[in-house]
Amino acid sequence: MNLIRTTGRIAAAIVAVMIIGVGGSAMAEAGEAEPIVIADFTCQPDVASFEGFYAWMAENGWRRGIGDPRYFFIRDGRLHLVSKSGPVYDARYRLVLFDREKLLRGLENKVLMRITPEGFRIDAAADPALRFVFTPLTLPSPEADLRDSGKNDAAFYLLVFFDSTAREFEGYEIPRTVAYVWANRPWPAPTASDPDYADFMRYIAVGFGKAGLGERQTVSRRIVADYRLAFPEHRTVPDITGVGLMIDSNTLGGTAESALGRIYILMPPAPAGDFDSSRRRDPPSPPPGS
Repeated sequence: MNLIRTTGRIAAAIVAVMIIGVGGSAMAEAGEAEPIVIADFTCQPDVASFEGFYAWMAENGWRRGIGDPRYFFIRDGRLHLVSKSGPVYDARYRLVLFDREKLLRGLENKVLMRITPEGFRIDAAADPALRFVFTPLTLPSPEADLRDSGKNDAAFYLLVFFDSTAREFEGYEIPRTVAYVWANRPWPAPTASDPDYADFMRYIAVGFGKAGLGERQTVSRRIVADYRLAFPEHRTVPDITGVGLMIDSNTLGGTAESALGRIYILMPPAPAGDFDSSRRRDPPSPPPGS
């Protein structure tokens, strides 16, 4: 019996406590020409892991959803997301019996956090464009496969949350989520899902496996088009109510790592002919080291 996976179903539901969209005080106007910066590490000073990163999170309003980012750090203008076993993982067998709350909140090799503030909201009707720059560095176990509930680890997830209720659990509402992922292995369709989480999370791969590992990836996507691609059964696209990051290697064990340079949203969309969600395009040139 995989005790970590047993708690995984509970953890998926508890995501709602931390990522569910709230009020609309940060509504973006459709005419806004400047990019909405979600995160930009290109000019950030270095921050050490553990207590150093905890302090940085508190100063910048980042909130944990699941797990403990004790191994995350900032170096050379990039946030390193690191998933590996630590004290809580080592005590998992005892915690699954006696302190599941600590297990869910404290795992070092399954970390999810929301990085947008309370009240974040963008009108989907404005057709915003998402762009982000990251580098996949270390893949989880070679057996990892996001389509399999017993193997669902990945080195990078960028999560976009929508104003919707896809599942209810003990009074909490879990929103529908599009997850842009670097997956270990390719799949034939444009999207994929884990059967345990398919009602609220669908995957769009921005890369697979070792091809491009260690190389900077610049990804450009149309959020509304991707929502329709991921959730074709829902005709209306809800407003965007948050952005999150995730990395995990807890199901199969091992270590995963990726490095994030920046994330931003363009309002309004780029002129016709300048953007294609199926291709990668560079945003304005970042400073060296991004």
